[in-house]
Amino acid sequence: MIVRPAEPADLPTLAPLWRAAWLDGHVGHVPAELMDERGPEHFAVHAEKYAASTLVATGPGDRILGLIILGDDDGEVIQLAVDGSARGQGVGGALLRSAEDRFRGGHRQAWLAVVPGNTRARRFYELHGWRDTGPLTYRAPTATGTVDVPVHRYVKDLNAGDAEAPGRSAGGPA
Repeated sequence: MIVRPAEPADLPTLAPLWRAAWLDGHVGHVPAELMDERGPEHFAVHAEKYAASTLVATGPGDRILGLIILGDDDGEVIQLAVDGSARGQGVGGALLRSAEDRFRGGHRQAWLAVVPGNTRARRFYELHGWRDTGPLTYRAPTATGTVDVPVHRYVKDLNAGDAEAPGRSAGGPA
């Protein structure tokens, strides 16, 4: 497996992979209004928007197994998504370590948000040394405004010396 920056040729694969993983972790755990807003077009637009801050894990034949979208400004893991067929093979862990390495030296902590009902993701992050700092409300942007989504904020200390800690207090549900 290789972790590398996303390339323009990856975009047609990124949006459907991201959407499938997002649906898997969010159906039944976020308001219906947000579900209605997260159709294929949303993921296509945002995959392109975040392409420069996206890393992908690839397998044989450069097949994309997963992606991680990074908020370099504040140390946020905006999204982590692994193809269903690649789960349990270390893809998510490799992507998460790559994000931590990228943030180290620039941030004291990395952070992300997870909806409470996504217990698989919560266990995954905890197994990788992230800690739940408690609930908060994320105001998820939509085409017509925002939707309040209850999430838990997870952080991981990066021992980054004198780097600034993240400034935002909420992010998109991971």
